[in-house]
Amino acid sequence: MTRAQKHAATHEKLLEAAVQVLVDEGVARTTTLEVQKRAGVSRGALLHHFPTHAELLSATVARLVQMNEAAVWEEAKALSDMPDPVERIIRTLANAFAHPSFATELELWAVARTDGALRDSLRVAERRARESRDRVVQKLFSPLAANPRMTRVAELSTEFIRGLTLTTILRKDAIKRENLIREWIGVAQHMLKLPERE
Repeated sequence: MTRAQKHAATHEKLLEAAVQVLVDEGVARTTTLEVQKRAGVSRGALLHHFPTHAELLSATVARLVQMNEAAVWEEAKALSDMPDPVERIIRTLANAFAHPSFATELELWAVARTDGALRDSLRVAERRARESRDRVVQKLFSPLAANPRMTRVAELSTEFIRGLTLTTILRKDAIKRENLIREWIGVAQHMLKLPERE
């Protein structure tokens, strides 16, 4: 194995360990020591790849985005027989956001509110991830592409589901969650109805 290959393998091992700790334990427990231990590397190796805790955490964003995309297509496949495209798309989003990787990314955002170094690192990482995220949303909402209000409904639906994911952390009321999703589907369907030409 060449030096470059060893470097890449160590980087991947550290990144995989960091994502695993983040998803399993949360941001507070994702310490450099815990990641180093799980990856089975030296302190020097960890610091060589990720000199700061903020850089380590922000490096996980790209992997979390990949996991989130996989969750979207997994849920889209499971709901592919649902006839109404608006309901199918919004329920796909809601089910995908219930996967741990989505909550993990949102937790990073919340912690960055009071951590300037993390916030600066995350801004860069999220800017890179935005293109991938936008592509997924565009593809998911593509059955509605002919409707001029599709982009606005896609944006609002994503923001609604993101907020619902955060409130679900503290409020585990499945009935209320279902009612809110159903109501939003109705609102989205209404928004997409174009006025009839006279």
